[in-house]
Amino acid sequence: MTHAHVITGSFGSGKTTAIRWLMSRKPPDELWVVVLNEFTDAGLDALSVAQSAQGSFDVRLVAGGCLCCVGELEFGKQLRDILRNLKPTRLLIEPSGAGHAADIVDELATYEAQNALTLDSVICLVDPLDANRILRARDANEWSQIQSADVLLMSKSDVASQADRECFDQIAAAQYPVKPHVGSCRGGELPPEAMQAYGREPGFSLVRPAETAAAPTTSAFMVHGLRGSETQLAQLGMWAVSWTLPRELTFSRVVIEPRLHWLLDAYQAWVRRFKAVFRTGPGPSWLVQSHGSGLSGEDSAHRRDSRVEIVLNDEPTEDFLDAWRGMLRDAALAPRVPRA
Repeated sequence: MTHAHVITGSFGSGKTTAIRWLMSRKPPDELWVVVLNEFTDAGLDALSVAQSAQGSFDVRLVAGGCLCCVGELEFGKQLRDILRNLKPTRLLIEPSGAGHAADIVDELATYEAQNALTLDSVICLVDPLDANRILRARDANEWSQIQSADVLLMSKSDVASQADRECFDQIAAAQYPVKPHVGSCRGGELPPEAMQAYGREPGFSLVRPAETAAAPTTSAFMVHGLRGSETQLAQLGMWAVSWTLPRELTFSRVVIEPRLHWLLDAYQAWVRRFKAVFRTGPGPSWLVQSHGSGLSGEDSAHRRDSRVEIVLNDEPTEDFLDAWRGMLRDAALAPRVPRA
């Protein structure tokens, strides 16, 4: 099985430096393949570094500013050839700074569904010297790269000021679901967490693990024959419940939105905090949240699953749980058939 990793980030964030570091430490007995955008001379730079790696390797260059826009057809062709003929141990994909990481995740997911590869991690590097601008401007493409990531790293940590670090921390704090790993690196040296496999296990993002007084309880939650999960937690007079649903499911926003307004209004005295991200089609997901009153929503590049999390002031009753379960089942659309 090929283990795939996407290394994304803005221009100058250190993606190519990280690729160099990884390739220089590649086990000699493993075949690794690198796919990168030939958008600047950085691609040629990475090629020269890859050639110094021990053992088998291959580097594929895809012309254009974005693997899933200008270079979409070429990227698909290269990916099929790599998986059918080379079957590498690891596949490293470096989009250009203009790349849309979420679209690449979707493309890889079709091969993952066919058991041709497993997408272990999406890594986003943030230049600390650019963190303040990213935080304030929230450029759609840069924010999408961050939202798509499993691992969020502040690169060039050796030159980061305290103000830079605070901006990076605010970027990380604004993400939902919370990143499985947030950290830093320098000189392209990625932490071990960057290359590990990240599953979609149920868990809580709005309740910190350090606060947990008892282990959560998880049960299966079936929708359209697909297995999701429902997880509940009680601690220190507070309750929380979450649902995690497989990426194959998409949800009708027309059904969700009015039902959410009704549920949040009906249980306003109970709900302390609510966040959810729903896959609503082939494009961006829908991130919605409430902090006790009202509902706000925005696009999200999180494509790995759909999930709902509610923090409550009182223990949820069966009526409460059934109302939310019913909303999720009513809004879920039949899963799409993966492309051949």
